[in-house]
Amino acid sequence: FSLAGSCHAGYFCDPGSTQPDPRHCPAGFYCPEGSEFPIPCSPGSFSPASGKGQAADCQLCPAGHSCSGPGAQTPELCPAGHFCLPGTTFSTEHPCPKGTFGPRAGATSESDCEPCPAGMYCSAPGLSQPSGFCYPGYHCAKGAVSPAPFKHRVRSSSPCPSDGIRGYRCPSGSYCPAGSALELPCEPGTFSPVPGASACLPCPAGTSCARAGT
Repeated sequence: FSLAGSCHAGYFCDPGSTQPDPRHCPAGFYCPEGSEFPIPCSPGSFSPASGKGQAADCQLCPAGHSCSGPGAQTPELCPAGHFCLPGTTFSTEHPCPKGTFGPRAGATSESDCEPCPAGMYCSAPGLSQPSGFCYPGYHCAKGAVSPAPFKHRVRSSSPCPSDGIRGYRCPSGSYCPAGSALELPCEPGTFSPVPGASACLPCPAGTSCARAGT
């Protein structure tokens, strides 16, 4: 004869099972009492051990990791260029924003994303390293998103205009080689008549360029 009853918590019973614990609930799932099949842990959570009987047994994915799913068994380390808050559901859910980059895996918050170094630019979200060097004739401040910031320098207490580009075109009297973190004044004997110079011109015969920054 057979006995009727519920399948034990932590197990699941196929239709026609004659035992209350024929199949152990696998890792990444939970099986409440009376389960006919395992229930996967929801994305953003995981279960490393088998035999779990309730949803509360699924653990929240820890910071610095992602738990794609459903049915995650082990948290995955957050990739470089991104950060993973607790409960992150997929590895690229939180990219470092433009103007920053994430050089290390396992970042836990946006503050782990580093500003693009002066003289370089970071043009896209989710970068693990800067996009490249600033173009000749331009100055890229820290956090630049473009290799050629298009605004002229604003003479104020602010180091660069508030246009979201983080930098400016090299002003006249100065030159900016590729990768410039600073504008360089033209040396005595040279001059730069227009903005955007990558090198200064020799002073013409019969004229004087005695001061720097002419």
